[in-house]
Amino acid sequence: MKEFRPDDLDFQIIRVLESDCSKTYREIAEETGHDLWMVRDRVVMLKKRGIIGKCKADVNYSGIGLSCRALIMFNVPEKNIDPFISFAKSNPEFKRLFIATGQRRFYLEVVGQNCNGIREYARKTLPQFGIYDVVFEVILDTPL
Repeated sequence: MKEFRPDDLDFQIIRVLESDCSKTYREIAEETGHDLWMVRDRVVMLKKRGIIGKCKADVNYSGIGLSCRALIMFNVPEKNIDPFISFAKSNPEFKRLFIATGQRRFYLEVVGQNCNGIREYARKTLPQFGIYDVVFEVILDTPL
């Protein structure tokens, strides 16, 4: 596949889908001022190149009884990283896992009915992966 150089339309499509990934090709075409079929072809191409991935709902967890969102920051020994990632992917309460630079490399967003339940679950299950340097923070809001 030849080198991809996104143009203005590609960036416009990405911005539209970032704000609402459920938009139709027609809605994207109207917002960008481009032809429906051109937009469709671009979206397909962006998906094939792995630039646009799956569409996920923006869920109000408190509306379904999950009133606590927490961020657990920690480190994992190198030998346990792959098993931990597999475990995290299989756990429906774990919503996002970020791996970053810095003092704590792993950031795990978790939702649950209450914060004490999340903290207790983490305290019981995460040690099996040798997790250390743990910080537990409650997420108050996500305005962006």
